[in-house]
Amino acid sequence: MDTKPRIDWRQILCPGPRREFTPEEMAKAGDEGPSPTMELMGGINIALVAFITLQIAPPEHTARLTAALAAMVWFGYASARSLWRRPSRAQLMKRTVIIIAAIVLLVGGIVWRLPKGPDVLVVASILALWCVSTVALLSFLVIWRSQQIALRLRELVEREKAIEMARRLAAAQIEPHFLFNTLASVQHWLSTGDERAAPLLESLTGYLRATLPLFEKPLLAAGEELVAVRRYFEVMQSRMGARLSWKIDVDPALESALLPPGLLLTLVENAIAHGVEPRLAGGQVDVLGRRHGSEALFAVVDDGPGPGPDAQPGVGLANARQRLALAYGSNAKLELLRAAPGCRAEIRLGYKT
Repeated sequence: MDTKPRIDWRQILCPGPRREFTPEEMAKAGDEGPSPTMELMGGINIALVAFITLQIAPPEHTARLTAALAAMVWFGYASARSLWRRPSRAQLMKRTVIIIAAIVLLVGGIVWRLPKGPDVLVVASILALWCVSTVALLSFLVIWRSQQIALRLRELVEREKAIEMARRLAAAQIEPHFLFNTLASVQHWLSTGDERAAPLLESLTGYLRATLPLFEKPLLAAGEELVAVRRYFEVMQSRMGARLSWKIDVDPALESALLPPGLLLTLVENAIAHGVEPRLAGGQVDVLGRRHGSEALFAVVDDGPGPGPDAQPGVGLANARQRLALAYGSNAKLELLRAAPGCRAEIRLGYKT
């Protein structure tokens, strides 16, 4: 199959995007106006073209050409702003026809009013040059803008796919080993007649009710996940008994903050696995949440041995960081810090509901 790029002659004869972007697509791609730098560069280029052409124009026609140039710049700027917001072939063709019609009328008027001579040809040539330049600039603007929007929309689609994949990986990672271990405990206690089996099974049922809907959403309110975290603590408390102490102390104002699903669960699971279970005496795990202005801070703290100097992040932590970056970009970070004693997993992100 031949994949070599070919010239699209339709773009040469009738430039512009083949399809019009919907208002929803424009909103997703970012419908903000051109940057001040782009506007300044355009103004500098227009000023240079105007200065050069007015220098070669006949002095007695400078006033007429200046008025024509001012009108063309005003119309060109208004057209560029409109085409930036709606970069469509139909809109570009409409403005092109208006510009060409205006120049034809101006040139016809000049030829009719002024005496025949070389000055008339120079003035007509300058007006034609401005017409061609304006149409070409608007065409390039529409093509570039439409390609920018299409690229942005493709990036958003790929990002949504990556978020979905990371979310499914998180669900697959959190559930299996925890469920298998808990079910093994239930089975053992049932076979031995241990009275702890019923409370553990009840806690596990509550955990599953709380967690199964979580991974159906790309983002969820922290309050929803805290319900699952609390159930997880109850299950682990049933399995570990007095070896586990825990506390959830999250500012109610943060319960509506949006987080990738399973993020706090992953950190709590890591804290118990690395900070509590290896110790014969057990330990304490606290889930904290505070709001500082426009920033939300969540932390999972344990009093275990803490991360070593050469500790490397595991799959769960790496996946959590990836999902946080996909959801918030550079506006969020997840850090592992040494506590006194223990480990502090800290999430800082812009407060978003």
